[in-house]
Formats: sequence, C-alpha cells, structure tokens
Amino acid sequence: MKCSDMNYLIIGDDEYIRDDRTAKIRERFLSPDEVELNYSAHDPENIDAIMDSLGTMPFIAEKRVVLVREAQRVAERSMETILSYLEKPSATSVLVLSSDGSFKKNKFYRKLSSKVKVVDANTPDKAAIRKFISSFLKEKGIEITREAADLILELKGEDLAGIKTELEKLAGYSGGGKIEAVHVEELVGRSVSETVFKLVDAINSRDADWAFRILNDLYGQKKQAPEIIGYLGWYLRMMQKIALVSSRGGGTSAIAAETGYSPAYVKRLLGQSKKYPVKRIDRWVWLLFEADREIKTGLKEPELALETLLVRFLNG
Repeated sequence: MKCSDMNYLIIGDDEYIRDDRTAKIRERFLSPDEVELNYSAHDPENIDAIMDSLGTMPFIAEKRVVLVREAQRVAERSMETILSYLEKPSATSVLVLSSDGSFKKNKFYRKLSSKVKVVDANTPDKAAIRKFISSFLKEKGIEITREAADLILELKGEDLAGIKTELEKLAGYSGGGKIEAVHVEELVGRSVSETVFKLVDAINSRDADWAFRILNDLYGQKKQAPEIIGYLGWYLRMMQKIALVSSRGGGTSAIAAETGYSPAYVKRLLGQSKKYPVKRIDRWVWLLFEADREIKTGLKEPELALETLLVRFLNG
C-alpha cells in the first residue's frame, strides 16, 4: 500500500459525511478493541500533540490513526510541519485531516492533496440521498414509497444526520411494514406542519415580529436554514397540489388521494389554501427557489437568505 493511500484529507461542507468518512477509515485500520489505545483526535492548534501521536508506535495493533479536526484552521507553520512529515510518513501511522470546503482555497491545498488521498465529503444530490434513504431502510427489511422519501427530503432538506435520525424513528414506528407518506407526516412532520402553519399565518397577517419570533424558536430547536426552507417548500407543494386538484373540480377525497393524507387533514389544508391565489403561490415558489439558489451558490449565508425570504414573503 502506498503511503498516499494511508493518509487522508476528508474535505467537504457536510459535517455528518466527514464524520462518517472518518469512522470508515478508522474501522478500516483498527478493530473495535484497538481503537481506545490507537486512535486520537486533535484540534488544529495542537501541532505538538499531533506530531507526537504520529511518531508513537501502535500498541498491539498494526496501525495508529491520528485525526486532525478542522484542518482548514491549521496555522501556516503547522501545515508546513505536516507537509514535511508527509515527505516521509510513518509506516505505522494513518493521518486523517478533516476540513470543510474552504480549505480548497488554502495555498497549501494543492501540495497537500498530492501527498494524501482526498476523500469528498460534500452533501450528495437528491438522487443520492433518496438512495441513502432506501438503502438504510432496506438493510432493516423495510420498504419506503417514493412519495414518503420525497417528503423526508422536503422536511429535512439535505441534513443527512437529521434524515438518519428520522429514519431510525420511522423504522421503529413502522413495525417492519412499508413506510408511506402519511407515516412520515404523522411522525416527522406533525410538529413541523404545526410550526409552518403558524409561520405562514404570521406572514399572511403581515406580522413581522410574530414571524421572526417563530423563526427564532426554530433556530432554538437547532433547525438549520436549509431545513426550514424545506418545510416551507413542503407547505407550498401541498398548496400547489390542492390548487391543481380543486381547479379540476376535485373535492376532499380527490385531494386526499393525490396527497396521501387523511380527509380530516386535507380539510385543514383546504382551509389554509383558500388564502392563496395561484399567482401568489407561484411567486412564493419562485422566491423559495431563489433563496435555495443563493445558499447553494454561496451568494448569501443560509440565515441571511432565509431571513430575506421571510421579508419578501411579508411584503406580498
């Protein structure tokens, strides 16, 4: 095995994926019994501890794994020390540097990436997340409908850690049966929909103070801006479906069939939908996509993009 295959740079903006990739590397080189004495994780400021760990022989194991967290914050002199080490790395140590995507702009990135194996840790696209959802549940012998997977994506956004948590809850809740969209709404979306209804009521009332209090409550619950935008996307999608079915003359039962929700829940959605002319829904959807684009392209910080979106909603 080449030395460059034994030292890694895990780089990307998804913290869950970085942690997952780190765990897989650790498991590749160390058994569970070997981890305690042969694995260490270090902050970027502790270059002396990092180098000491890399120079220490493993104890009753073939390798020692040394993780450097937040490598984008490693000081220049410390990075030069690491690069010097990588000229002739230890055959018994595995160096793992974990960094967000900003490290690609670091002047040391090109040189470092030529000496280690670079592992991507960016958020996958929606198709890959759907595959993750299906695979996770398939391992437990559970099926999930495409509509249910789509709803998880809408409610949780691209938060893989959050999605995994919800899948674990759904797996236990399902009792081994197929997971439908209605199950996701009942377990994942119930409290979410209540909050979204309140947020939209505040917007419709042009009550900025109320709307931003609700937003701050969501932040207090550790909800991230992309996830909140996902909640609003789910809500607007429901409004669009109701408007479409209603325009064809469909009533409560037809809407229930289209959305997968119970007639009682559909009646509540119908009450909300009366506040939205089609043109207003279309404008809000456009604004939602614009906020999502601003976040993904880095034009705005996620919180600023979301708060700008709320202001635009409040203005009509």
